[in-house]
Amino acid sequence: MAYIFTSYFYLLVLVANIFNFQTSFCDLEADESLITNICEQVQDLTFCLTTFRQFLPTHPYDPEEVTRTAISLSLQYANYNHDFIIKAKAEAKDRLTQDLYAICDTGYGLLISELHDSIQSLANKDYSGLENSLSKCPRFVSDCQNALGDMTTPQILDGSKKQADIVSMSIIVEGLIQK
Repeated sequence: MAYIFTSYFYLLVLVANIFNFQTSFCDLEADESLITNICEQVQDLTFCLTTFRQFLPTHPYDPEEVTRTAISLSLQYANYNHDFIIKAKAEAKDRLTQDLYAICDTGYGLLISELHDSIQSLANKDYSGLENSLSKCPRFVSDCQNALGDMTTPQILDGSKKQADIVSMSIIVEGLIQK
């Protein structure tokens, strides 16, 4: 009798482990599909994939958590870019360059404010407010790019491209949240 019970028990454990493995594998596939679909919509696919894989180590991916991560990363990049712009503005020799950096300074200041509002809206499950705040963000990045034009530096160009991608990532994944 004990032998039958033990055999039955081991069989149940084996079936449960197989089911758990298949479910986990399906979760991983769904997560990779989610991230790939988001990243295919931005300028730099490799940057997007690498960023999400680096900062989203746990599975399964929940759209709210992916949104929170994307907004937090966008805020980090915005602060870094803003600091760089403030230094560049202070080091600029001529008035025109200072004025152009002032446009970027203002734009990145507003971007940071909207990203903070986005984080708060997401925490409060205010999806309308989240969408409203995120929708304003691309303009602040493009205003800076447009203002600097040919006067941009490689560092600002790279930073603004990455910023634009992360803002896009935030907007795309926000659209996937069940509201």
